[in-house]
Amino acid sequence: MERIENEGASLFDILDVKERLGSRLLIPAHFYVASDVVDLADCVGDSYKLAVDVSRNDAEFIVFCGVRFMAEGARVLARDHQRVLMPERAAGCPMADMIDAATARDVLTLLQRASSRPVVPVVYMNSDTATKSLCGQEGGAVCTSSNATAILQYYFDQGKNVFFFPDYHLGSNVARALGIPPEQTLRVSRETRSHDFSNRDEPRLFLWDGHCPVHVGFTPRDVERLRGEHPDAQVMVHPECEASVVDMADSWGSTREIRDAVAGSPPGTSWIIGTELNFVKTLARDNPDKKVLPLKASLCRNMAKVTVANTARAVRSVEDFLQGRGDLFQEVQVDPFLARDARQALHKMISIVEQG
Repeated sequence: MERIENEGASLFDILDVKERLGSRLLIPAHFYVASDVVDLADCVGDSYKLAVDVSRNDAEFIVFCGVRFMAEGARVLARDHQRVLMPERAAGCPMADMIDAATARDVLTLLQRASSRPVVPVVYMNSDTATKSLCGQEGGAVCTSSNATAILQYYFDQGKNVFFFPDYHLGSNVARALGIPPEQTLRVSRETRSHDFSNRDEPRLFLWDGHCPVHVGFTPRDVERLRGEHPDAQVMVHPECEASVVDMADSWGSTREIRDAVAGSPPGTSWIIGTELNFVKTLARDNPDKKVLPLKASLCRNMAKVTVANTARAVRSVEDFLQGRGDLFQEVQVDPFLARDARQALHKMISIVEQG
């Protein structure tokens, strides 16, 4: 009871501060945070939508409800007068930690030397500022699961090879959607050397050996079991799942595409969704006229670290800061030199998608 009362008080604190600050405060939230946080946000979406929203908003204070790489991305896109906070600094991303900028540069240099065509880096949004910066320096771009196909096609149309990182499964699924045969893709890691592909046709797409712990937890057996229990349901999964799972699903898409597919389906439709549990729960709540079930109860523990309570602490700190009573809570800082090139890679993504 005490926990519920505390959360209720935190929610009212947030609403009160939002009312007083108005447009000076923006609270974006990713689909994967808990529904009670989603409900108080000013804008909700996947990584791409939130990147666009932040880049086009003039709020002085941005309390970003998501994991660290998202808050850093908001800081990179924010203007000089804007301040970005995150409710929980410990909310990281295991996939983003699977490669660092130094390793990415070493692998990119190796691939560039061994390939007859230019190799450009494309980094998934689930990455730190330094790896995004590398892409900006090398003429590459950031991508999200909703636009990875468009970003990769853009560079293929220019006659370039692509080094895609850190998520192997997203890259592999997008490659198959683009009709790139398996012999033209190559999985790479810290152990990759030029001889790994010197005796074969030159790959067009080099895929880093990373993954999302949540999405690789889904298996073909899970699909079989749920299909058996709910034979009339549509199965839709996220492209961070392994290809064997994607192949068994009826469709796949980003969180935004999943949300739109469910929302746009007729009443009485049944869905089995293969992605993060908090999102599936919110999706089920928001579509009471449909049956929405998780493929498996796979929770992103880092997203779950963002709560109403720590969001309230960040929001309250904004008002305290403005009244001279303290510092901003967990303000996000990024190296300005890294931010410059990371911003270029993020804007490249937006320009490719918006002009496509």
